[in-house]
Amino acid sequence: MNWLDICALDEINPLGSRVVAGPKGDIAIFRAADDQVFALDDRCPHKGGPLSQGLIYG
Repeated sequence: MNWLDICALDEINPLGSRVVAGPKGDIAIFRAADDQVFALDDRCPHKGGPLSQGLIYG
């Protein structure tokens, strides 16, 4: 897996998210409280809505 710089870490609030356009659809970028960064398809597997609009814990 390759990572691509999209912004500085401090541009995403702790427990925050950002959406970027990917070649196969939107990608949700999440920042955890401990500064880990996660990237996932911006689609909830249960309801199909935007995952980036959900709440982040931890």
